[in-house]
Amino acid sequence: MRTSIIILCLFISHLVLASSEMSVGQSDVHKLGASIYDVKGMGNWKKGSRGGQVRLVITRMAKQDEVFLQWVQWNEKGPEKVKATAKIKEIEERGRFQVDFIRRETEGHSRQIVLGLENLHDKSSTRIVIQVQDLGIYTSKFE
Repeated sequence: MRTSIIILCLFISHLVLASSEMSVGQSDVHKLGASIYDVKGMGNWKKGSRGGQVRLVITRMAKQDEVFLQWVQWNEKGPEKVKATAKIKEIEERGRFQVDFIRRETEGHSRQIVLGLENLHDKSSTRIVIQVQDLGIYTSKFE
């Protein structure tokens, strides 16, 4: 019995030490909420001397998905902070949708994000095309 308790204590100590040795990336991944369904890098942004990555974040709920764009500022060491977040509110305003596919496309010299959407009410499909215009600014149109 005493040996079992000692082994259990050693095992718990090992778990505590192992969790304190998590990398920054691993720690960030552990912080993601359970509703985060998908995260995709969608290209880069630059405004003056600042720049970084644009990423698409999709949360999945029982009633519908929510879609966000985030502008992540980078410095010489890597990702520094989220500079702006914009909810793609047009999706929610149009109905109850779930994202079926995500695609990056180029039209002329403009990059765009194309999302396939399934209407959860009648199972019809549509697409929304999102173009990043500036830091925190986008345009969208349904097709």
